[in-house]
Amino acid sequence: MGYLGYKTGIQPNTKGADDLFSDLQGTRDGAPFSADWILAKCMEGRVFCANSGTGTAPSTWGAGGLSTTEFDFHLSVPSGTTVIPLELSAVFEVWGSNSIFEIVALTGTGSITGAGTAITPTNLRTDAPYTSLCTITAEPTTTSTTAATTNIVEFWREGIIKVVTPATAGASGGTIGTKFSWSHKTAGYSPVIVGAGQMVVYLSAQAGEGFFTLIYVEIPSSRVT
Repeated sequence: MGYLGYKTGIQPNTKGADDLFSDLQGTRDGAPFSADWILAKCMEGRVFCANSGTGTAPSTWGAGGLSTTEFDFHLSVPSGTTVIPLELSAVFEVWGSNSIFEIVALTGTGSITGAGTAITPTNLRTDAPYTSLCTITAEPTTTSTTAATTNIVEFWREGIIKVVTPATAGASGGTIGTKFSWSHKTAGYSPVIVGAGQMVVYLSAQAGEGFFTLIYVEIPSSRVT
């Protein structure tokens, strides 16, 4: 199989350091050939993973009811950069005592996070040709935080009226699923965070602990504006 516009055995042009688009590729009979856009971004090195909690060490999330200034995960996208979330997932190990449980993920602008655990995103390509320009904070304190103020979109919300850690007072919470996730494929859409902008996630339980993962595309804003 060859490529449109190239002799057999000669490799096609690919995106280089100049960030210019590649030439159209195709089969020998002239049919155009393309890859899934997300897979193409993975191959290009534009997809990242950010984890809160790793191995056997879970994150400790804000206790009590949901508070708009008590973030459990905060993604800040700088000006000139655009982020498209692909998947968010949370795995709970501890709920705490009998109380309401809520997950909310939203995008917007004007959000400011306080001190917390800095998360370094990892490129899905092992040679990591690009480094994420975003600032990610997990388990931030409520000190010096500001909720999003403009263009707020709550694109993911799940909850349980009452849930409790199974070991507490013989509760039957062990029958409740502990993994919750949002995917752009299931939803059929994704928010587009054109920096400067933020994504905030709340993981609210009486005394929740667990693991949170974000997979996202990060590209220069010049590609979407």
